[in-house]
Amino acid sequence: MPRKAELRGGLFRHLAALMSLLLVACGPGPSPDAIRMGLASAPDNLDPRLATDASSERINRLLYDRLVELDASGMPVPGIARWERPAPNHYRFFLAPDRRPFHDGSQLTSADVKATIDFVLDPKNGSPFRTALALIERIETPTPEQVDFYLRRPEPLFPAFLGVGIVPAAAAARGHPFHERPLGSGPFRFLAWPSTERLQLQRLRDGQRFGFIQVKDPSVRIMKLLRGEIDLLQNDLPPELVDFLDRSPKVVVERAPGTNFSYIGFNLDDPDTGRLPVRQAIAHALDRNAIIRYLMRGGARPAQSLLPPEHWAGGRGLKPLEYD
Repeated sequence: MPRKAELRGGLFRHLAALMSLLLVACGPGPSPDAIRMGLASAPDNLDPRLATDASSERINRLLYDRLVELDASGMPVPGIARWERPAPNHYRFFLAPDRRPFHDGSQLTSADVKATIDFVLDPKNGSPFRTALALIERIETPTPEQVDFYLRRPEPLFPAFLGVGIVPAAAAARGHPFHERPLGSGPFRFLAWPSTERLQLQRLRDGQRFGFIQVKDPSVRIMKLLRGEIDLLQNDLPPELVDFLDRSPKVVVERAPGTNFSYIGFNLDDPDTGRLPVRQAIAHALDRNAIIRYLMRGGARPAQSLLPPEHWAGGRGLKPLEYD
């Protein structure tokens, strides 16, 4: 069984857009008990109502189900619920009949959805998602399978805001520590977190175990991959190390478009950079293709806007500024 290491790159606004990479290490397979993934940083909080760091978000997507997902173009699509819009200020969601139960065996119902969103909306909880959902005026649950959201104003993109993982209301009422002992209904369940650097999950469909191991130094992560101490890598590798892995017979690198970006920011209060002609001159002075070729080792593309062209609002007709 080959070992895999996945890297997600991203867009470089004004400079370049990184491409995603998938690295597959070929060699002795992992133990049948666990597939080991090397992380640059360990997750910080496994409560989906509160977590904001990238590692926590990726892990939480395995542990918790959401009403709504986003497709490859960033458009909202049904997660565990479909929806209709009876009125401009009213969205009605119906939970999927075949939805998974929570990992403690209890059924996920509309009451759990309401309790999760109510927690987010309560200012004393300090949820980072409260601002996006603050337009909710009230939530009603006429049946265990139906959730009605009444908004303070019409919002055509409202379903896209409902990407918060759902937690069981009963466990939340008991003060369950989701941040360190996650309990959701996602395709993976929590097994153990014996130390900050080592998290253990199990995939429900086949019982396969996964270990998420923090290895901060990218060079050390690569050595562990090549030695068979970890089986997967995702992101967070400098381009020169990706080149090194690309030349290794033990590793396969696969690429796909990324969504991160980098940019140069200007202080508009500064007497120089506050002037539009100065900012335009700097923008045209950047040789993006040279940056892509020499700095990013070809693993990027010029960015024409904040969003990638694959995004529904990505502005496909826009062109990157020319080097002059």
